[in-house]
Amino acid sequence: MKTFHDFITNLKSIKHHALLLVSRQFENNDFSDEHFRLLVKASCQIDLFKSENTSIFEIAAHHSDIFIADRQRKILRIEDLKAIKELSLYQPNEGSRRLFFIENCERMNANSANALLKALEEPQAHSIFVLTTKDLSLVLPTVTSRCLKVFLHFTDIEKKNIVSEIAQDDYKAIKLQVEAFKNSISYLNQSLSEQITSSINPLKLKKIIELSEKLAKEYKAHLLQDTIVFITCERLKKEPDFLSVSKFILAQISEWKNNESLNPSTQLWLIRIFTHFQVASSS
Repeated sequence: MKTFHDFITNLKSIKHHALLLVSRQFENNDFSDEHFRLLVKASCQIDLFKSENTSIFEIAAHHSDIFIADRQRKILRIEDLKAIKELSLYQPNEGSRRLFFIENCERMNANSANALLKALEEPQAHSIFVLTTKDLSLVLPTVTSRCLKVFLHFTDIEKKNIVSEIAQDDYKAIKLQVEAFKNSISYLNQSLSEQITSSINPLKLKKIIELSEKLAKEYKAHLLQDTIVFITCERLKKEPDFLSVSKFILAQISEWKNNESLNPSTQLWLIRIFTHFQVASSS
């Protein structure tokens, strides 16, 4: 998974004509003005300057080299995208490429997707398509098969989400679990077992179970996952020797995400992770 900054920095080296940006951050946040301005600059060499009363998207919508699909419509119709095929045939007037931007592309139905596919099947060297989605499984396979998938995370948006969507007391409780994790690397490759749980103070284990149950009831799994990752990364910035433990935590989160459809028990995963955080820390 790349940061948005890394993606923008290396965009010139990406040769594919159609990019599908995938991020769970799109579930609660639209593409920001600043991120879109950077995307336009990196993909087309066009500078967009925001005025006090006009957003970057409004300015871009009037640029001859930029096509933006309706951002407000819940379902994109064929009428919303049918102009793409003809526009893609023309050379850009100002930029190095013509940009076609479709935010939350899971809004396309079969008919509107067909309007896009006709352009994707005959790519022009002077055109680039950028689509976004919060969930790859929601996008039509005919679209995903023609796009290069780029998995992103937005650090500044992640922080905003955590602050605004996780209660401060719950955030602090999760942070305490991360901070309690000792650099006891010998335990990291062990699975949750009787040997490990027996090494934990029963009162601490009881608190972990209660906290895990509370968090699982109140928050979505992906928000809890992102919160743990964010707190872990923040600690790693301050403590470089936390690297080995950080890798373990991130591996646990990755396993959780990969198995979420098979085992949706958020509480079970939290207990598993928080229990490891307490290994060898009790006396």
